[in-house]
Amino acid sequence: MSGSSLDGLDIICVSIQLDPAPVFRIIAAETIPYADAVFNKLQNISVAHQAVDNQTDIWFAEVMAEHIQQFIRHHQIQEIDCVASHGHTTIHQPSAGITQQIGCPQTMANLLHVPVIGRFRQSDIDAGGQGAPLVPMCDALFFAENDACLNLGGIANISYQTEQGRIGFDICGANQILNYFARLAGHAYDEDGRMAASGVVNEQVLAQLNGLPFYEQAPPKSLDNAWVHAAVIQLLRDAQLSTADALATATAHIAQQIAHVIRKQPGARPFAQYTLFVTGGGAWNGFLIESICRTIGVTVHVPDATIVNYKEALAMALMGVLRIEHKPNFLPSVTGADIAVSGGEIALPIK
Repeated sequence: MSGSSLDGLDIICVSIQLDPAPVFRIIAAETIPYADAVFNKLQNISVAHQAVDNQTDIWFAEVMAEHIQQFIRHHQIQEIDCVASHGHTTIHQPSAGITQQIGCPQTMANLLHVPVIGRFRQSDIDAGGQGAPLVPMCDALFFAENDACLNLGGIANISYQTEQGRIGFDICGANQILNYFARLAGHAYDEDGRMAASGVVNEQVLAQLNGLPFYEQAPPKSLDNAWVHAAVIQLLRDAQLSTADALATATAHIAQQIAHVIRKQPGARPFAQYTLFVTGGGAWNGFLIESICRTIGVTVHVPDATIVNYKEALAMALMGVLRIEHKPNFLPSVTGADIAVSGGEIALPIK
């Protein structure tokens, strides 16, 4: 899994059993940071907001295959059935029927000598869906006991059960915004939200952020990384705030948008009894978690570190297993698709 926060390639080795009840066991997990050249190229691609060529698609497949081989050697993994790869999203415009995740599955299969399942999103988009978010199926099968599951990755997304089925959608940009401003101060990220905590929220900019039209759209809906850069990061940059104040304002914005969604959740329990299951890198941002709790007053449940850091990678593995089994790996109640598709290309190694 390569996410919009660009902190590296998340890799897990996991055993998944679907019957008689869905269970998983994570055998090994690791995030391999990107070399500067890879990071810079992915960041430039994300900002460019345009489809990329075949050469770049193959290049990133080679990067991922090299990291996976490194992971296999490091953890002394003897046998794998397949690799499920999200790749890296370069463009996501479901309204135009377009999504692209680079990292050619066939190239990876040839290099790794195992089947590779990738390019999950397009099938759901072809069926009229958003192709996102991908994690709610994982939430529904593995973590359904919670009132809602919130993932604080590069983008914050949420899923929860309703009478009509599970619903899930992107809320707002998250770590990619905070990491962007932390890097301006020479840090990979704002550890525990300390810089944000030292800043002052600019109420005028916060109101502008909260007034962006996307937030009033009804789900199903999903976010494009380029929109986050153009609409949110650029607005904060144009305001010419100090780094600390930009981080404080962005953190307040993220917390308020999450609170806004929970308040509107149909059939939600009283907040004093409400459990919010939080994963993703943002779960380690103490100031962000404190801001969410202060804004909405729910109980935040942060699971063990492996689940926090690798739930998205687990979701990709689950999607791969479901695709191999020819079972739906998208929920129409989440994406808005006409049918429940089993999405993803299966690439077999060519000897």
